[in-house]
Amino acid sequence: MNETVRVPVKSAWLSKINWTQAISLGASVLAVKGINLDTETQLAIVATIQGVQSVATWAFRTFANNTVNPASIGQ
Repeated sequence: MNETVRVPVKSAWLSKINWTQAISLGASVLAVKGINLDTETQLAIVATIQGVQSVATWAFRTFANNTVNPASIGQ
């Protein structure tokens, strides 16, 4: 089967999922290392960040993804 299909492809720098992961990692590190808070507060902040990050990643992947990853085109 020799079929050519055109699909939208975007740079990884424009990925909502990649930015969500990077920002949540930075926020978690800042909450643990950059701000002087008690352990319970740090734990609550990091748990909230990770929960929001998980839901955002799921939502972006499920509902806001209309492109193809460049690595998957050859498959």
